[in-house]
Amino acid sequence: MRRTKVIATVGPASLAPEVIAGLVDAGADVLRINCSHVETDGLRERIRLVRSVRPQAALLVDIQGPKLRYGGEPRELRDGDSTAFSFTELGLPESRATGDGGLRAGQRILLHDGRIETVITDIVGSWPNGRINVRVLHGGVLQTNKGVNLPDTEVAGSVLSEKDRADLEVAQRENVDYVAVSFVQRPSDIDEVRTILGPTAHVIAKIERPQALERIDEICRVSNGVMAARGDLGVELPFQVVPAAQHKIARTALRNGVISICATEMLESMTSSSRATRAEVADVTGAVRDGFDAVMLSGETAVGIDPVRAVEVMCAICEAAERDVQLPPIFADANPSTAAVTAAASSLARRVGADSLLSLTYTGHSAHLLAACRPGSTIIAATPSPETARKLRLVWGVQAVVAERDADVEVAIGAGLAAARSEGMIRRGDKVVVCASRLSLRSDADTIWLHIEP
Repeated sequence: MRRTKVIATVGPASLAPEVIAGLVDAGADVLRINCSHVETDGLRERIRLVRSVRPQAALLVDIQGPKLRYGGEPRELRDGDSTAFSFTELGLPESRATGDGGLRAGQRILLHDGRIETVITDIVGSWPNGRINVRVLHGGVLQTNKGVNLPDTEVAGSVLSEKDRADLEVAQRENVDYVAVSFVQRPSDIDEVRTILGPTAHVIAKIERPQALERIDEICRVSNGVMAARGDLGVELPFQVVPAAQHKIARTALRNGVISICATEMLESMTSSSRATRAEVADVTGAVRDGFDAVMLSGETAVGIDPVRAVEVMCAICEAAERDVQLPPIFADANPSTAAVTAAASSLARRVGADSLLSLTYTGHSAHLLAACRPGSTIIAATPSPETARKLRLVWGVQAVVAERDADVEVAIGAGLAAARSEGMIRRGDKVVVCASRLSLRSDADTIWLHIEP
């Protein structure tokens, strides 16, 4: 059973109900809505469409964030030229450009998604019409609406635009499973999002700025997960260090026991082709070996020629990659007290050759802890909450079932086994390591059983 989860983006090529159904049936665990390509008025309808077709799939709403785009007239910039931009030409909104917006002489400004490189010589005035004087290091033709990146600048102000706030309110009202936040720089950016969504919201921090990479541990501590968003990360960092940054993101998330997602151009050629390239296969395999919980398809399923086929290929690559991957006990070693019971259950399952582990969980927390130990067996999470079951679809190695949780733990185990049995997850003769709490229905697991399916 595949352990690495697959996220498929729903877009123009996959909005038909039969295609949404096809994505999930082909193996997509999570369906993503990219707010960069949908207005707030249409977000609610898209959420409800996905839920009406495949209600069991987890739903990830990806907030657009303050993506900066050049708003001036087209111009040609030559190596060595001196030129100037206003704050508004660089797309800096008032919410993120109070005063000088954090810009300083000596910092780089990358234009046209990194193709043009300039360095600030000095700044005259402030937002909105102050002048930012630059020297061109690597020139080119700059077109209107092309991306602007500030790799050396910690941009001041809010991480959220007005559209982001409106989209978050829709996501909160529609009880979306996960929200991904763009251009996170610091832990307080996640705190700001939680003031809108509520303290129990499941928030994914997109790591696409060097400032976020430097604070990855702190960001993991306030988030439910992190995403290696390699598009902007690959612009703001030297391209040759992106694989090392990707590995760092995966391992830091695993050490902290939070979800990790690898994203951007994983099977990009399948936007227009029915086959993945060898390099793409190697890329997905590398993400699996890094230990990511999930890999993500973007344009491949949003605008590609065959969205369902892209999901099928992604699932097949993950399954093949997992056959020879054994991740070290990073989380258990870093958190010996927190992982005491789940690490012991994982170790027992490995020693006895268990076919699966059964976790009894209300909120999904115990299943998360078990998954963070990266056991060699499938994790079956039995929960009385359909919402929890849906959220667990993004967690590595977990297959969730909805089962009544009786106060008597032995009755609850029987209900969990029965639910797993009815889904074909356990069969006669299977060894199942059970992880649950005898002390309280809602406390962390404290006891381990070994069950042999009769």
